[in-house]
Amino acid sequence: MTLKSIGARFFVVGLLVAASVSTAAALEVPKGEKEALKACERRLCDLVTKKAPANGDFTCGLSKTWAKADLKQGSASGKLSWGFGDARCSVDVKLARATIVAALKDQKATVEFPAHTVTCLIERDTKPDNVTAVLAPKAQLEDGRVKRVWVNLKSVEGPSTIKGLAFAAAKLEDNLGLFRKPLVKAINKLLHETCPRVATGG
Repeated sequence: MTLKSIGARFFVVGLLVAASVSTAAALEVPKGEKEALKACERRLCDLVTKKAPANGDFTCGLSKTWAKADLKQGSASGKLSWGFGDARCSVDVKLARATIVAALKDQKATVEFPAHTVTCLIERDTKPDNVTAVLAPKAQLEDGRVKRVWVNLKSVEGPSTIKGLAFAAAKLEDNLGLFRKPLVKAINKLLHETCPRVATGG
């Protein structure tokens, strides 16, 4: 997984599901979005591969726009139905560098993210709607590989049809792991395949 999809579409887009069909126009991808994601990926991969420095924080502002078709395909893999149109989400990621370094070195580790606020613009009916979610994801690692993740959704602000379904989906994910297998696979691919390639200029 690259940072284009890190956090299972920021751990929230895949949870915002509905039964209705959107007729809104497609969201335009902002200029520079792809380059900003690549830059953030390089910074993370430098930390992952070099394991240094072991202090301070890893911070990165992420923003990603997804097409409706991609969201429908991704949600279907978790046996959910994406009923909206395109979506764009943004989050400022922050985690102590020492936490990342230790988790990748230790035989067993649990990484708990502090609460992060994710803001999304989601096509719905005839206009885009704003959605804000607060989540504190958690991951368990063994020998530097992710074994399990939790969304740990704290709150959602937005249309009522989204709020109720988001909490229901998050509960199903954390208890039953609807998206867990592809998410764990994608994170491990980032850490152990993509990052070594990025670090060597590949």
